[in-house]
Amino acid sequence: MIAVLETVALERRFGGLVATSKVGLRLERGARHALIGPNGAGKTTLINLLTGVLAPSGGRILLEGADITAVRADRRVRLGLVRTFQINQLFAEFTVIETVALAVARRHGRDGGFWRRLAGDRAVITESVAILERFGLADAMAARVGTLPYGRQRLLEIATAVACGPRVLLLDEPAAGVPEAERDGILAGVAALPEDVTVLLIEHDMDLVFRFATRISVLVNGAILTEGTPAEIAADPRVRAVYLGGAHD
Repeated sequence: MIAVLETVALERRFGGLVATSKVGLRLERGARHALIGPNGAGKTTLINLLTGVLAPSGGRILLEGADITAVRADRRVRLGLVRTFQINQLFAEFTVIETVALAVARRHGRDGGFWRRLAGDRAVITESVAILERFGLADAMAARVGTLPYGRQRLLEIATAVACGPRVLLLDEPAAGVPEAERDGILAGVAALPEDVTVLLIEHDMDLVFRFATRISVLVNGAILTEGTPAEIAADPRVRAVYLGGAHD
């Protein structure tokens, strides 16, 4: 079976520093995969390589079997490789429905032109409302993004990424900066992702990781230390030594 997303001996060097070392990662369709590791492990560098922000020093990146190693970042989004960010990239002055509708319109090849034209596009609005309902944001569709609690802004960012129609969704620390009381909403939002969308979650919140992922890769010093099920990762003494610190006995 062809993997939806795969890296082959992926490397990135900054002068003499090897930030990513021959990483081999394989995600099947519909996977719920997490990437964890201590600070400085190279997780952000790897995500930047996958999304085309950085060019690799060696190795390949394959999307559904096609080599996208040299494909530009914006083209990767159009091919279905979409990410969220550690710090949300939303426009505070937009409304919630405008934010999602713009992403839907762009996916359908409409420039949006902007809101007056989008408001009259019934197909765009219908799809946008359905996405907001999926993520529990329909009650806030008329609200300005900047007025939402931070946890709901992170949810909106995930909803907007889904509106881009991803085949693979890279969630870069969706719980970062979210107050503890709002984290269940993030987990519910992640759980609401379409089943056919392959998800790679990069996250420090181990509760979120172990409740979401069916497979976990551990990155240390730019290389994959090990990969396995949540139970296998929690029981691995090497992982416990470098990262988990015994929290998941």
